[in-house]
Amino acid sequence: MAPTVFSGRPRGGPTHSRVLIPPSDAGWSGVAMMEWELTAQEWSDEHPHDEFNYVLEGTLMVSCDGETVEVPAGSVVQVPAGSRGRYWAPEHARMLAVYGPNPNAEPSTIVGLRSLGT
Repeated sequence: MAPTVFSGRPRGGPTHSRVLIPPSDAGWSGVAMMEWELTAQEWSDEHPHDEFNYVLEGTLMVSCDGETVEVPAGSVVQVPAGSRGRYWAPEHARMLAVYGPNPNAEPSTIVGLRSLGT
């Protein structure tokens, strides 16, 4: 089987992000991947699948199930399936997110984005 190449495309929405491996509307047994960043912002969501974020630059704060961790560049954080994740960067953070699998195409809940300090 030949290798598959995915070309990143900008994703519409409130955060600066780029989809690298898009999820399938019909569900998927592999992973979806995107690059995204926050600058003095907070993002919250809940997924029916695991979410892993590798911090490429800066420091990301993550809160889930009553626990908060600081994730420096070069580290990975996991938010388990079914948990609401709250992500924030007091200054700036750029991440590579890996999601999945989601074989039944269960929907995610997007809580939203807000600027810090407002």
